[in-house]
Amino acid sequence: MKTVLLIATLALALPSAAHAQRQSNLTAQKLIDLCTSKEKTAVEGCTAYIDGIADTSAYYQRLRPADGTKGGALPGYICVPGPTTGVQLRQTVVEFFKKHPEQATRQASGIVLRALDAAYLCPGEQKRLAPTE
Repeated sequence: MKTVLLIATLALALPSAAHAQRQSNLTAQKLIDLCTSKEKTAVEGCTAYIDGIADTSAYYQRLRPADGTKGGALPGYICVPGPTTGVQLRQTVVEFFKKHPEQATRQASGIVLRALDAAYLCPGEQKRLAPTE
């Protein structure tokens, strides 16, 4: 009887666990600490993290173009010019964080996206006034 109850409990728990999304516990403050570290490997790790987010954003934008030809448009597009380096992206994120230190406890990936969104507007977009929630 206990085995049947255990199996039933696990079966009920599985569907909700299958939909859980993994999220890093890296906060904006931890990322900025890496980005501004005196340790070269920490700074390189920060740059790689930001590059990865920028690349992922560009990839999803290619999957869902703004013209709606492949489904609805994404809520926001980031248009980073091709010759922009990872170092420049890192500097952009650090500068954004300096202007918005209240974002310190937010998830790092969200701050990176907000910083890039604020700095690299797509053609025809207007400058945003404040970071979004």
